[in-house]
Amino acid sequence: MVKLTLTTCAHWLLFGLLSITSAFGQEAFEVSVNRNPVRTGEQVQLTFTQKNVSRRVEGPKIDGLKLLYGPSTSNSTSIYNGSRSTEVSYTFTYQVLSKKSVQIPSFEIDGTAGPLQSKPFVLRVVERGAKPSGGKSRNLGNLACIIEASKNKVYIGEPIVVSFKIFNRATNLDVRKFNIPETPGFWKEEIDIPDPRWEPQVVSGQRYNVATVKKLVLFPQKTGKLLIDGFDLVGYMRTSFFDGKNVTANADPITIDVKPLPEPIPADFLGAFSQLKVTPKQTGNSCSTNEAITYDLTFSGQGNIKFVQEPPLTWPGEFEVFDPEVIDRITVNSQGESGSRTFRYVVIPRAPGDYDLPVPGGSWFNTKTRNYATLNASPLKLTVSTSATEASGQVNYNSKMDVQVLNQDIHFIQSEWNGPCLPRNRWDNRGRLASGLLAIGPLLLGLSFAVRRRRDEDEKNPLTARKRRAKTTVRHELNEAKKQLEMPERFYPALGSGLESYLMAKLQWNASQLTRSALDEALEIHVPSLREKWKVLLDDLDIARYAPGQVPPPTTMIAEAEALVESTEKNWIA
Repeated sequence: MVKLTLTTCAHWLLFGLLSITSAFGQEAFEVSVNRNPVRTGEQVQLTFTQKNVSRRVEGPKIDGLKLLYGPSTSNSTSIYNGSRSTEVSYTFTYQVLSKKSVQIPSFEIDGTAGPLQSKPFVLRVVERGAKPSGGKSRNLGNLACIIEASKNKVYIGEPIVVSFKIFNRATNLDVRKFNIPETPGFWKEEIDIPDPRWEPQVVSGQRYNVATVKKLVLFPQKTGKLLIDGFDLVGYMRTSFFDGKNVTANADPITIDVKPLPEPIPADFLGAFSQLKVTPKQTGNSCSTNEAITYDLTFSGQGNIKFVQEPPLTWPGEFEVFDPEVIDRITVNSQGESGSRTFRYVVIPRAPGDYDLPVPGGSWFNTKTRNYATLNASPLKLTVSTSATEASGQVNYNSKMDVQVLNQDIHFIQSEWNGPCLPRNRWDNRGRLASGLLAIGPLLLGLSFAVRRRRDEDEKNPLTARKRRAKTTVRHELNEAKKQLEMPERFYPALGSGLESYLMAKLQWNASQLTRSALDEALEIHVPSLREKWKVLLDDLDIARYAPGQVPPPTTMIAEAEALVESTEKNWIA
């Protein structure tokens, strides 16, 4: 029988503990990102990896980053020389809000023998549009997003076809989400394409699967260098039947150089097109008085035909013309936009005679020849004869006839009247009162004419009217924001929206033109002395949406906004 001493038992116990530790390996905890540096507004993934330990991890709050979704979990187990090792990863997707580098702190979880800590590091952030150091080379790698433009240098109004493509070398990629960027400074038309599918393509000697996820026709609306940026995707790539990993890709931004049209621009300018013509058409060459005909003016060609407005026409005074019906037959495809826009008029001649129907004129910029061209169309003729009803003596009234001779004798005015009436002396005594009463009609007519004229001017130029009413509108917006002073989560968005609407009205911009860099340049031109104050106020409102405790209280913010609007009105340079 074998005797076990106390020393021998201790040796066996120590050997057992060492064997268990060797079997399971050393515990560790680390945090990593999928790329560094990143751009403001992009998505970044933080992965929390645990080795030989399993603890649930919740998405932490990190200053400068916004948690979008997660976690996605992956597990792996390996056994090598009798040593068993496990690894559990939790991946969270964040959006970069900060314009400065973000400090990723040290995180801690409980291990078997004590707490485990990750190492802190800095996530470097560069401005949107700038190319991070270590960017993509001509080799696209295993996964890439690409923005392709048909042209990089165009004139204002000249169309560009932009394609958003995904290049993938793997056969087991699942694209879960992709973002198509906004295109400020462009009028956008979407091209109908089939559902995206992978097509083989060889790039730089390497075979890729390529999917076109979106195609747009863009018409630049302002000159300068316009940036298209923000095309990215999030996908999942399987590494085995039971496991996989999250992958991301971001497209490099592209710049479109938009040149102004050559000077001088014709006064009757219609727009920029690669082809444009106008074709008149009528239902017949002759008709009778008071008989309606249709008259079509069809503008056809290639370019943004939707920009063609109703032409100014001078009709014969004997015609009654109704507002036209607009008929569009426009196609948007990979070659751009083409088709026709027809203005269909209903015309009623009121007097017999031979007439020339009006045709529009105007000049347009030919984007192929880089020169101005003129619309040429020959007027159509219309012969109007007297209708049978008028020949029989029937009377037809209409709004276009000032004088009409009746088929009867003229009844003269009675000049000698002996019946009851107001004595002249009584009328003379009330001359001032009568004059005042008679003046009311012309005054009201003049006032209504002025109001109607102002309304017509506003309809012709809504941006100018919007600019004129900007101060009144912003006062209403500020009063609405004051109602939310006790609720900061509603107050700050309401105040920010009101101030942005005010600045867009003053600058006669639409929402697609409002970017922080463009606004900063515009304020430098119109109110250089207040540009910095506007920048600080708008930055504080952006911060308040995520961290209201880091900015002044609502009462202070509303007072600053009111004072800044008043100063802007006084110092605005048109």
